[in-house]
Amino acid sequence: MIWKEISVLTEGICVEAIAGIFHKLGSGGVVIEDPQAARKYINKGVYNPELASPDFLEHEFVVVKAYFPEDKDIIDEIYASIEKVKENFNVRCKVFIGEVKDEDWEESWKKYYHTFKVGERIVIKPSWEDYTAKPNEIVVEIDPGMAFGTGIHASTRFCLKFIDEYIKGGELIVDAGCGSGILSIAAVKLGAKQVWGMDIDDVAVKVAIENVRLNGLEDKIIIKAGDIVEEIKEYKPDIVLANITAEVVTLLIPEVSKVLPTGGYLFGSGIVDSRWPGVKKQLEDYGFIIEKVLTDVDWIGVVARKI
Repeated sequence: MIWKEISVLTEGICVEAIAGIFHKLGSGGVVIEDPQAARKYINKGVYNPELASPDFLEHEFVVVKAYFPEDKDIIDEIYASIEKVKENFNVRCKVFIGEVKDEDWEESWKKYYHTFKVGERIVIKPSWEDYTAKPNEIVVEIDPGMAFGTGIHASTRFCLKFIDEYIKGGELIVDAGCGSGILSIAAVKLGAKQVWGMDIDDVAVKVAIENVRLNGLEDKIIIKAGDIVEEIKEYKPDIVLANITAEVVTLLIPEVSKVLPTGGYLFGSGIVDSRWPGVKKQLEDYGFIIEKVLTDVDWIGVVARKI
């Protein structure tokens, strides 16, 4: 299968807005290339500079890439939406259009995506590598495909760390915007009783179902396509995972407040720091207290408890 690759060169302030546009249009995957974040990780000694080109590391602009099926007619709408971003944020944006084949994407992942650990107990392992779990470790086997959620991005790592810390066993969980299914799988492997995962992207749903099957968890994880903001009222979870965008998290909070019991948790991520004050206020307005906040460059993750 051939995919359209839409790349937008821009400034960090509007990354979330552009990613949100791509998600709304049904992107089969969004990639954010941020040289500022890469330089910070290199300085901390937690990122191998050989994995990034010197040219990339010298850039000041951010690249947001999205992938759409070749036959999806979205180019005019993307250009119109990017023009609104330029006006609203007073930034420059440049759009490039290319294509990528499934096999090219898969080979790229195999070159750069390797087994790694998040938190105290969670090991993320691509399907093409071998790993023997140590005592107290659980292994989440993932084939990223074209879906968001590999564990590499700060927003996914935040949620994995929250899952590692807060899942005690027996929980009922909703995974809002499940992407590759990585969070659902980690939650069940740490003892959650049942997870309902949902995504508006059909490609993500397909990838998540395949990953659930890869981990042998079809009896405990149910994945479906749909709009979680509209459908969450059908569930009675103890925990809601929302690794999406600040915009969607903000829309989701009022609905989550109706279905969570007292003491239930919302794990929110995918929030850029400029949008955090609005998300924080929304949580407080709807009866949540902030229990934990994680930050990385300009990304924020939050654990909020219903009171």
